[in-house]
Amino acid sequence: MPSSCPRALLLTGVAGVGKSTVADAIGGILTATGLATAVVDADALAQFGPPPTRGFHDHLKCANLAAVWPNYRAAGARFVVVSAAIDSASLRDRYAGSLAGCAVQTVRLIAPTDTIRDRLHGRDNGPKLARHLTTLADQEARLSAIALEDFTVANDRPITVVAREVITRAGWLAEAG
Repeated sequence: MPSSCPRALLLTGVAGVGKSTVADAIGGILTATGLATAVVDADALAQFGPPPTRGFHDHLKCANLAAVWPNYRAAGARFVVVSAAIDSASLRDRYAGSLAGCAVQTVRLIAPTDTIRDRLHGRDNGPKLARHLTTLADQEARLSAIALEDFTVANDRPITVVAREVITRAGWLAEAG
């Protein structure tokens, strides 16, 4: 795609790695430099329950992203940062397809397992916490094995450092100043 087309980052990784936090920080950096930027937490696009079928939430997230992206674009957004748990090539492709006209890069955030566990304990509880903790090692191994990302960034440093590394490696830093 031409460099003048909108650019998108799909931030992915295991639960608790900091996808939404990093997305917000990237949006803040880009916006502060005058670049029109949309930040979308995919989880917020599918707060619906109980799901009628398996895979329903992923489908709803992608459909809703496809519906809101044109509104951001019409408002002048040149950049969009989406935080989403993406665990297959087909789901990554569905997210990319929801961002019509964008040059899309996928970034997997990583962090030490103990750091992720601490974050999960700080935000979740009950069955949700137990589910995330029980599946954490398997999810980390699966994401490493399938390597859906264009690059990985360690999210175990100050958030602005992580956000700047992401936009630098994505080639957006020159535009962000």
